[in-house]
Amino acid sequence: MTQRARLIYNPTSGNEGLKRFVADILDVMEQAGYESSAFQTTPEPLSAQHEAMRATEAGFDLLVAAGGDGTINEVVNGIAGFPVRPKMAIIPAGTTNDYARALRIPREDPVAAAKIILKGQNSGWISVRPMTPTS
Repeated sequence: MTQRARLIYNPTSGNEGLKRFVADILDVMEQAGYESSAFQTTPEPLSAQHEAMRATEAGFDLLVAAGGDGTINEVVNGIAGFPVRPKMAIIPAGTTNDYARALRIPREDPVAAAKIILKGQNSGWISVRPMTPTS
């Protein structure tokens, strides 16, 4: 059975240069054995989070969050409430990229970051669970 991957990317992250790499990133995902597609976030609130939820419900095997820390946070929150979650990868494209820095993911080259998927590398595990606000 073919595995499916969904690239959820924020076209306005960082210097807005991510869009020119989308085709190359999708090619890398295909080389890694995934039938791949992309979703460009919109200005609507929680756009990446809603797409992550939809893709999880649709049975995608891998979600790739490409953008800044905010986009990554939304994707994590989108999958957190599900008992069975897809794998998740990060392609940093923001100005700070704290998650990528902590996981030692290449921050200057989105295609190099995508190639971690191709190599099957695991930069680290993050425990994901829904958070409830406290007062």
